[in-house]
Amino acid sequence: MTSGVLGLILCPMVDDNLVYSLLKDPEEKHITIVEDGSASSLKRKLDKAGIAYETTEWSDVAGWRYSPVEGAFNILVRTVDLGLHSKPDVLKSTVEDYAVDMQPFVDGIGFYLGTCGSYEWNIPKWCEEKGLKPGAMFCDSNGCLCHDCVGINIAGGPKYNELQKQFTGHLYVFPAMASNFDDFMNADQAETAATEESLTDEMREALGIEPGRDGYLRWLLSLGDYRHILKIDTGIGERETFDEDVRKVSERTRLAIKDAPEGWADLQPTDDLYSRCKSFLSRRSSPSSKGRTAGPSPHKA
Repeated sequence: MTSGVLGLILCPMVDDNLVYSLLKDPEEKHITIVEDGSASSLKRKLDKAGIAYETTEWSDVAGWRYSPVEGAFNILVRTVDLGLHSKPDVLKSTVEDYAVDMQPFVDGIGFYLGTCGSYEWNIPKWCEEKGLKPGAMFCDSNGCLCHDCVGINIAGGPKYNELQKQFTGHLYVFPAMASNFDDFMNADQAETAATEESLTDEMREALGIEPGRDGYLRWLLSLGDYRHILKIDTGIGERETFDEDVRKVSERTRLAIKDAPEGWADLQPTDDLYSRCKSFLSRRSSPSSKGRTAGPSPHKA
């Protein structure tokens, strides 16, 4: 059995990918989620999937009050805020700070996120150069980084280039984006609200910007000549609400929905990342005691 503590730094845009891997892996896992960042989406999806987890505060982890189960497969998850996708420098510094903070408590770290604009940012390589615990992130079959959540779900950059050639003027939407759309849009609400407030009625009329947050979003999409939503069904995520979630996005953006042909979605980066993450931990021939001292409060799905 697997033994040790796997640290995960997770963006909610790929929490479906993590839940899929956890369900696919039959081995018993002891999952602890740090109550900060955007953890609510992951917790909701784990509850729905019937995957048990516990919660803790980062102050308890940092204060050495996090007690993983000895000799067992432990996963410690810390999430990042959705709004950081629009601030590459802040995302980069936040993730690196989290990785450093987790070092005493984990045996390796899986980075469940994209680089989101910092294209030279190879996080596992950075970990190696800093002498940190081993790290892994989403890569295509050739070992090249998948730089954002779309690339993660279609297996990399070269395929992404082909997608953009065939479907220009499309907003790419997959299940996690659809289910997290409100949180995604609200993540930088303060900055967007400030921009909207700076617009006079004359400016709105001249630019064709309708009132409200969605009006401003529609205007931004029109600047890029977006006309369609490309619905990319990854086969994972909240299947029962995917169609309705995409329809709601369509209503707000006024973009027509188009289904991506079969073959675009690919879980190879997801399967490979989870496998690589588990390889950071040791293997034991027989289970050891699962006794736990004082630790985080249990939350059973």
